[in-house]
Amino acid sequence: MTLLLAIVERQERFDAAPLAGGVLALAGVAILSGSALPSPLPLLSLLAALGSALCFAQAAVLVRFLPPVHAVTMNAVGMSAGAIALIVAALLVGETRALPSAADTWNAVLYLATFGSIGVFLLYLYVLRRWDASRAAYSFVLIPVVTVILSAWLDEEPIGKGFLLGGSFVLVGVYVGALRSRRAPAGTG
Repeated sequence: MTLLLAIVERQERFDAAPLAGGVLALAGVAILSGSALPSPLPLLSLLAALGSALCFAQAAVLVRFLPPVHAVTMNAVGMSAGAIALIVAALLVGETRALPSAADTWNAVLYLATFGSIGVFLLYLYVLRRWDASRAAYSFVLIPVVTVILSAWLDEEPIGKGFLLGGSFVLVGVYVGALRSRRAPAGTG
């Protein structure tokens, strides 16, 4: 999605390698997801995931158009807007609003709020300022691979054939689409 938006918005030129890499990585994520799910996803959940991916893709392209803003400021504004939207949504649907009582839950929230959200966002912006948006977007398809590896290590969860096949597709897709050196346009070298 990021590649297609970057091309439509004239930020990047079409190149077959990133498209091929994206298709391979997407196939790998589908294999990973399909092997982990016991039943099919509801259509609304799938549409919500696609909408989220579209928003991330557009945000990556938009950030490269904007003048440089300090990453901490950008994160503070985005996290505040997101928190307000989530609170309003919770109020509208009648969700219970209770703070966790377990120390492990607070530790998990602390980790997610610092390293898992702010830290990862700052690193992503760092990469996004130095790479094309379509290349930086490949970091998102690596997340399921890293998650399964960490689960196998920390929780001793088994690694199945679906992970090996899907993970291989993802890694090859990332190499082809983002890491492999691209040919210089004709007449520049």
